Amino acid sequence: MSTIKRDKGLDNTLKAMKEGYLYTTNQRKRLGAENIFETRGLGGKRILVLSGKKAAETFYDNDRIERSGTLPKRIVNTLFGKGAIHTTTGKKHIDRKALFMSLMTEGNLKYLRELTRNHWYMNTHRMEQMGRVNIYRESIVLLTKVGTKWAGVQAPESKIEEIATDMDIMIDSFKGLGSKFKGYRESVKARHRVEDWLEDQIIQTRKGKIHPPEGTALYEFAHWEDYKGNPMDSRLCAIDLMNTFRPLIAINRFVSFGLHAMNEHPISREKINNEEDYAYMFSQEVRRFYPFVPFLPGKAKTDFNFDGHDIDKDTFLLLDVYGTMHRDDVFENANEFRPERFIDWDGSPFDLIPQGGGDYYTNHRCAGEWMTIIIMEETMKYFAGKVSYDVPEQDLSIDLNSIPGYIKSGFIIENVRENIDRK
Repeated sequence: MSTIKRDKGLDNTLKAMKEGYLYTTNQRKRLGAENIFETRGLGGKRILVLSGKKAAETFYDNDRIERSGTLPKRIVNTLFGKGAIHTTTGKKHIDRKALFMSLMTEGNLKYLRELTRNHWYMNTHRMEQMGRVNIYRESIVLLTKVGTKWAGVQAPESKIEEIATDMDIMIDSFKGLGSKFKGYRESVKARHRVEDWLEDQIIQTRKGKIHPPEGTALYEFAHWEDYKGNPMDSRLCAIDLMNTFRPLIAINRFVSFGLHAMNEHPISREKINNEEDYAYMFSQEVRRFYPFVPFLPGKAKTDFNFDGHDIDKDTFLLLDVYGTMHRDDVFENANEFRPERFIDWDGSPFDLIPQGGGDYYTNHRCAGEWMTIIIMEETMKYFAGKVSYDVPEQDLSIDLNSIPGYIKSGFIIENVRENIDRK
């Protein structure tokens, strides 16, 4: 039995944060470790990093891997919330995941598409008047409007900017891994503000004082009962309610990356406008190519063998998400941006994993992944065909050493004008 190669060091957390999305790929290459290597992190904890399609298949095998208790407390306290569905396992997870998936009806997804399309169109005049538009910032505000409206949440126009800012602070909480920083405290405060606001709406809905439409997230979560017939605690209900539309707001990162890709590959604009399904393929390639989630944690539920190595029960594991999607043995010429690769893609749940892998109903794959694709399709169609704009000189580099990853300038456009055929 061969020995698992190891990245030496008592605690490599800071090293991993410094190298960001490239840490796992760099270490695999340096160690000559194709699919697995050992490191230390999070206070010296022994961690096995698994990479590749077979690693994803293993990681999303519920008989081998569990996720409960593996997320860093800082991330739970800021990004997901205490007791959120992301922290559950077994029957409890499947029961609550079914609630999330019940929102993925044909009508709800169609409505989301219409909301996205209409909100971008209605935002045209605003962007025309702005001069320069930071797409990163503009899209987080717009997607906050879309997400809260879709969820049935009452969000007055005067509160949108505040909610958008708080959501962005929470999503940035990855920066707190392994260190004490002022931003962590700000993230916790931001989460508490949004939780308070949503919990009040849960309580008011249950009292019959506000009336969200049936089928919306607010209505369904407020009236839901678990498999024992118990309603969800109002605070926990607010946390999971937020988790129905917080991921939609995080799509602002994909939006800015999408415009970056369109700018780097101008032919894609024409193809999005003229080729059926190209907006879908383009959106999938943006999700694959650009940095979103670097890795995901888990723990061995039992003893098992992976890639010829015995892994003991309770061993802490990381799935190499970004690195897996940039391996040539998973996607041919993986470091090239090529939407056409999805023409004949088989839809595997274990290679395109920017928002998790496996089955939607029983695994931790993001229930909102379909929604991400819908929002990206409509947004890319809007910027490819409904408006024209100029891209001024700016720093368009992407810092893969930062988690989350960003375009340094946020992607700025100017001179936005509506495309109108006046012939």
